Amino acid sequence: MPQTGETLLECPTDDAFLLKFLRGRKFDVQRAFKNVKKYFEVRRDNPEMFEALGLHGVPFDVACRVHRLVAVSRKTDPEGRGVIMYKIGSWRPDICSLNDIFRIALLYSEHLLLREEFQTKGIVAVLDLEHLSPYHLVHYTPSVIRTFITLAQTRLFGCNWEELHKLVPADVIPEEHGGTLESYDYDLVKEELIAEDSYFQKINSYGYRTATEESTHL
Repeated sequence: MPQTGETLLECPTDDAFLLKFLRGRKFDVQRAFKNVKKYFEVRRDNPEMFEALGLHGVPFDVACRVHRLVAVSRKTDPEGRGVIMYKIGSWRPDICSLNDIFRIALLYSEHLLLREEFQTKGIVAVLDLEHLSPYHLVHYTPSVIRTFITLAQTRLFGCNWEELHKLVPADVIPEEHGGTLESYDYDLVKEELIAEDSYFQKINSYGYRTATEESTHL
């Protein structure tokens, strides 16, 4: 029996959830289980990023549709990975908070990882630093940068689009992010996120809890 105060991990046991981690670790059960634990540890240790994570918990319309700060390509990179792009240099605090940008990126990541091909191939994050100024550096503190690195493995680019396209071809990147792909359909991705709302609600209800906390999944 669990001892009082002992920390327990409560996670989904359905095939779809478990297969996501097994595919990501080539069906090595031990490595997959470690990844599950790490996944929920990150969620536990960064509650401001994951609490109520879902379409209704982020300023999607203003950050994505209006200012196009975060986008997901409909195409993959040459290695078959999903591509998420951030216009970090175009961000302003009157648009949304940095945490909002991170939360949207996490939402997009979860969205992509529901697809089997990205569970095995992975996701690449591209930061567009064009227009970055000393003003931004006041907000991009070491703690903010550490948080971002913890949440995602990234590749940084400034205004050198040629260098960027060596990694991610221009026809994968939407026009508003310097590529040649037609502008991203934000209405479509919003519809997809609405359809996935029950998944996000389910994941948000799991995690680490003490033995004295009542489970919601009995």
